[in-house]
Amino acid sequence: ITLRVLGGESDIEYRVRHLLENANPTAAIYCKTGECEIRITARAETDSSAEKMCRAYATKFYDLLGDAVYDEDVAGLEETVVHTLQRKGLTLATAESCTGGMVAASLVDYPGISECLYEAHVTYANEAKVKYCGVKPETLAAFGAVSEQTAFEMASGLRERSGADIAVATTGIAGPGGGTKEKPVGLVYVACADRHGVTVERLQLGGDRARVRRLATLKALDMVRRAAIRG
Repeated sequence: ITLRVLGGESDIEYRVRHLLENANPTAAIYCKTGECEIRITARAETDSSAEKMCRAYATKFYDLLGDAVYDEDVAGLEETVVHTLQRKGLTLATAESCTGGMVAASLVDYPGISECLYEAHVTYANEAKVKYCGVKPETLAAFGAVSEQTAFEMASGLRERSGADIAVATTGIAGPGGGTKEKPVGLVYVACADRHGVTVERLQLGGDRARVRRLATLKALDMVRRAAIRG
């Protein structure tokens, strides 16, 4: 069994380190930017016995990590999001500033996404945020493009205009330039709108431009996943 887990390597490894020392089943952790995979293997007389041992041991990781474990035996979070949208019969629209289309691009790798993805916009310019998402010019003037208020209006406006069940939006400062004392490099807002309302998360991300964009993309995908599960 391979568990896919969102979060930083050091935090996850700290929480589960005692489970990595077991002789049988064994568990090993492999990490990349923003997520880890935990591979559980067992030795037994039959495959079914080994599988039962792995399943029982996996519950210990679930107990410690909770819903940070987003799936099992998948290639990545993108695959999980597509499968969840398909299973629930839900549609998605995206509006991306700092991630520049990475959210949408990561999803279109998977067959059947055409059933789910209504439309995708790269809304770098303020004018694009107004045109495609219905962000109020006065919101941009008062709070700026990188703000909780703008992210909120991007997601809520896009959902209303597109007719999609879920809309996700990103806006932030990926760097290396463009930051200020009030809004430093790595500040990102991700918003997700569904029938239950709008959720906005503020992130302060470290690392280079590529890392900031990847982590923001993971957050957007996870918010879509959670919204799809809610239905």
